[in-house]
Amino acid sequence: MKKAGSLLDPVLRQLGIEAGVRLARMKSEWPTLFDRPLSLHMSPGGLSEGELLLFVDSPLWIQQLNYYKQEIIAKLTRYGVKDVRFRLGRVGLRQVAEESRPLPPLSDEEMDFIDSLADVAGDHELGRAVRAAAERSLRAKKRSGL
Repeated sequence: MKKAGSLLDPVLRQLGIEAGVRLARMKSEWPTLFDRPLSLHMSPGGLSEGELLLFVDSPLWIQQLNYYKQEIIAKLTRYGVKDVRFRLGRVGLRQVAEESRPLPPLSDEEMDFIDSLADVAGDHELGRAVRAAAERSLRAKKRSGL
């Protein structure tokens, strides 16, 4: 018995879509390949002849990632990556990574705080809006680790 990968690789190479398939697989696994915050500030953009183009969301992060270039390449060798090039651009996977994580629960103390904010608002409709905004804010703060 042969592994499917050993049979598919020559076909993909012959069709000229091997790099595209590797890139698609890398994109789907991206949030698990790198720990946060790295995975949120860079995303794969293209793979050609072993060189991966990584879009990075700020010049500061490009500078920081240059220090980790060899470690990044080492993690991506199984996708055929031999070199990495950084470019300032939109990081499309950030939103996907954030949305895929469940919202953390709020403590009883936090819920009491939210209730007190809603009570101060007085108006029932305004109180509901304050409650919803406070819950979202506290959950987002907890999720980001602040």
